[in-house]
Amino acid sequence: MPIRASIRAGACGFEAVVHATCSDGLWVTLQLESNCPKVQEMAAALHDLNALDEVLRRPLVDTTPAQMAAQYGLHASCPIPVGILKVVEAAAGLALPARSKILVEKAT
Repeated sequence: MPIRASIRAGACGFEAVVHATCSDGLWVTLQLESNCPKVQEMAAALHDLNALDEVLRRPLVDTTPAQMAAQYGLHASCPIPVGILKVVEAAAGLALPARSKILVEKAT
């Protein structure tokens, strides 16, 4: 199932769009576009992921998106790597595509 996600990283102003397709319920092909130079570098190296390994068999810190985020110097709290995992999960049919949201604001 083709899946698309738009991710706004936060105060940095960077955004990403993730497109994913999966025809076998296992291997997910990704396309990642972003205005963040670090995410652009990461996107050039991130193509196909095994959904079962990434989503069900590894802790978050050991997933490919998390490891690549560290390798390419993304900010530790950047939501883009987790957004990639959400897209992989939905594209492989391991979860329904649904809106995810992180809203950080000053408390009143």
